[in-house]
Amino acid sequence: MKTDNFAFENVESFNYLGSILNADNKMKIEIVERIAKGNKAYYANVKLIKLKFLKKNTKMKVHKTMIRPVITYWRETWTVTAKGENSLRIFER
Repeated sequence: MKTDNFAFENVESFNYLGSILNADNKMKIEIVERIAKGNKAYYANVKLIKLKFLKKNTKMKVHKTMIRPVITYWRETWTVTAKGENSLRIFER
C-alpha cells in the first residue's frame, strides 16, 4: 500500500508492546504466548512461592502482583472465545 511518498508493508501479524497483533484478530496465538510468559514468571518466583513459612495470603499477593499481570497484559483488547477463556482459567488454577 502506498500513500503519498510512503510505502506500507502488509503483514499477517506483528509484535506491538509485547502483544501479538494479527490481521484476523484471533487471540489463540496471543493466549498461548501469554500462558508461556506466565509460566516463565511463575518459575522465576517458584522458590518464593514454595517457602514454607509464608502464609497462603502472602503467596496469593505474589501471584496477583507478579504473575497475573504478565498473563492479563492487554486483556482489555482481546476477543476471547470460550476455548481461550478456558485455557486462561486452567492456567489460573
